[in-house]
Amino acid sequence: MRMESKIIAATIDDNLLLSGIGRARKVAIIEVKEGKIAKIEEFEVKWDEAHEKEEEGLHHANVAKFLRSHNVTDIIAFGAGPDMRHMVERLGIRLHFSSGDYREAIKRLVESS
Repeated sequence: MRMESKIIAATIDDNLLLSGIGRARKVAIIEVKEGKIAKIEEFEVKWDEAHEKEEEGLHHANVAKFLRSHNVTDIIAFGAGPDMRHMVERLGIRLHFSSGDYREAIKRLVESS
């Protein structure tokens, strides 16, 4: 059963490769409608820098605020620590792990939905 629409966040580095959630340099927000990619927008979030400067709770809260403000339903990332995974699950967001170029990973995820 294909969802009518969803918003996928892909956590990426400067080379457009999937990265860990908490250390992402950028986030791509992908809007999927009727099983097709409708829009991709990239945001420079600098979570890699914030990860080193902010307390863990504040860092996770800032990540959560971004995800909620974009109505994210799914995240695709290279990895996530246990606390980050727990926070994402509490938000009701589905987490998918992959590697490589985020655009190819998104394409595979959308096609498998």
